[in-house]
Amino acid sequence: MKRIVAFIIFLCFLLIMTGCSAKEDGDKNEAENETSITEVNHENETKGEDEQEENNKNIMSFEDELDLEALSEELSMQMVDEDFDEVYDTLSLLVRAQMSKEALEQAWNTNVTGLGEFIKLYEITQEESDPYRIVKVILQFENNGLQIAYTYNKSGKLDGLWFSYAPITAEVESNDTFKEIEINIGDEEYPVDGILTLPQGIEKPPVVILVHGSGTHDMNESIGPNKPFRDIAHGLARQGIASIRYHEFLLQYPKQMPQAFTIYDDSLNDVERAIDFTLNSDQVDTDNIYIIGHSLGGMLAPKIASDHEAVAGIVILAGSPRKLEDISFDQNLAVLDTTPDVTTEQRDQIIAMLDDQLNKIKGLTEDDTDTLLGIPASYWYSLNQINTPEIVANLDIPIFIGQGSADWQVYPEKDYAGWMELLADKDNVTFKLYDNLNHLFMTSNGKTDVSEYNIQSTVDQKVIDDMAEWINQNQ
Repeated sequence: MKRIVAFIIFLCFLLIMTGCSAKEDGDKNEAENETSITEVNHENETKGEDEQEENNKNIMSFEDELDLEALSEELSMQMVDEDFDEVYDTLSLLVRAQMSKEALEQAWNTNVTGLGEFIKLYEITQEESDPYRIVKVILQFENNGLQIAYTYNKSGKLDGLWFSYAPITAEVESNDTFKEIEINIGDEEYPVDGILTLPQGIEKPPVVILVHGSGTHDMNESIGPNKPFRDIAHGLARQGIASIRYHEFLLQYPKQMPQAFTIYDDSLNDVERAIDFTLNSDQVDTDNIYIIGHSLGGMLAPKIASDHEAVAGIVILAGSPRKLEDISFDQNLAVLDTTPDVTTEQRDQIIAMLDDQLNKIKGLTEDDTDTLLGIPASYWYSLNQINTPEIVANLDIPIFIGQGSADWQVYPEKDYAGWMELLADKDNVTFKLYDNLNHLFMTSNGKTDVSEYNIQSTVDQKVIDDMAEWINQNQ
């Protein structure tokens, strides 16, 4: 039962934070959107006698420890060779009590599917995060990079093992149809890397700002071998529309993450930097600035428009007027229903636990410090202050709402239908439901878990055409 509960809690975090991260050449871009495979919360745990004895025998200072970089390299190469025995043995006893070796192997396979052939070990770095030492290994594959973050305790055992995607190099492209320019948004102390994509031969085109979903993302919103924001930027440029896409601030500067992490730190501050950059650009039409928000970015698009009068219109892709915690609850019920060997009693206990977490989120105060569904209370509280239904109902700018019928993360029958019901009397809204497209607006392969995104695809051309036509009609 304990492992099943740990698995469900892990999925709560994973499904909410599905996304990507990047590592460009240079020291400042550290990949931090990490899929948690194992993580220990010691606050409410009492160590067993075996674990305590292990720690007493092996406790060491980091100055006297083994070469953790060499160990991490060895463990990484063993996983490349599909040998998980030593990796699993390096996990702390407490983690092993919560996670099986089979689950570790499944997590590896899920993350490497679609990456292509392994090429080489690209980079190893380490940092201290008292009382832990974190070693990050980037493996270069044919289609993308994969970062493995090893969190070692002072006993030399792993209290955390995380996977995240880490593109190796920036991808600036130019051709007869469009050109791309590397840009920096934000201030001089912490400039954030981005790309301005401009259609060739058009003076001051309309421009879109691409806003990411949950998690810490690179400018392409890469997930596995897929790069939906790059697809959209290039597709719109071919139809005369410029775009700005950027790394999220905390991807480049993870050490700047505040203790009381909020939706502003995660997304809204990035959007404000991008809007400020756009308003000061002489290469685009600053009277025609549009927001394209995906997933959580789509949920935030109405607030972004409400807060910034320069926004001429918004596109909501796979967004929802519902609360994020309610979507997460539904996602995890769906996972629970497909999890084998769960008894009726266990299912009821897990649902009660999830329901308790849900109710706590809805009743949070500014001073709460709990972690709920794997996310800090400060983040949930900041989301609670945003009344999306009220905000979007009061917007009079053009709104485009798109949804894939095969999306298993944001539901057509609940979330898309919620928009339609909420905005039924508004004449400034365009609705588009796309048959058999998934959460990334790519053709679904029928899978209903994150492994679906490990198969390389592109954003459906119909979606790009519809957005381009809508923008060109409204400018």
